[in-house]
Amino acid sequence: MRIAWLPIFAVACSAVLAGQACGQDGLQVLDAAPPPAGLQPEIDSQAAWPATESTANPNGPSLEMRITRSMLYAAALKHRVNPYLVMGLAWHESGWRPSAVSSAGAVGVMQVMPATAAADAPALLHRRVNLFDPGDNIDMGTAILKHNLDSYNNDLAKALTAYYAGGGAVTEWGHLRADCRRYVWAVYNAAMMFKEGRGPA
Repeated sequence: MRIAWLPIFAVACSAVLAGQACGQDGLQVLDAAPPPAGLQPEIDSQAAWPATESTANPNGPSLEMRITRSMLYAAALKHRVNPYLVMGLAWHESGWRPSAVSSAGAVGVMQVMPATAAADAPALLHRRVNLFDPGDNIDMGTAILKHNLDSYNNDLAKALTAYYAGGGAVTEWGHLRADCRRYVWAVYNAAMMFKEGRGPA
């Protein structure tokens, strides 16, 4: 019963993000905005990140949400990616729902395509993965994000564009498709929400 608020929160977040993205006449203001800055995409392996906080608040996030947050956090540290970025990407992609399957066939918390996992898991994780297992899904999605960051010299916009639309869609910000720009900003805003302690878990 405690997670019944999750879909409502996800819709509210989407509405806020959509409202921020649109001007009074409905035109996309973000299309003219520069790429987001202010979030370090990778972390130093020697950096000390705070431990995830446990909560005894009965009105706090559900156990499932806290477990998912811990798994996202652990995968981020493992792959040396900013935990807030991983949390924000996963939140935008699926609302942290392990059972989410998109109309295109992307699966799980990180919305990884099965064909991508089959092709990339052996090289990135040195094993096969089960995308319906939340741990494997989060590990695979975070590994893909890390690979993209490495491939594009930590250019957040290019790395997120590659995650969203594939490497063929990556170009300079001024030539990027409008939907890719909106995706980059939506993930960035979600990451900042977690960084500022305004996330759902």
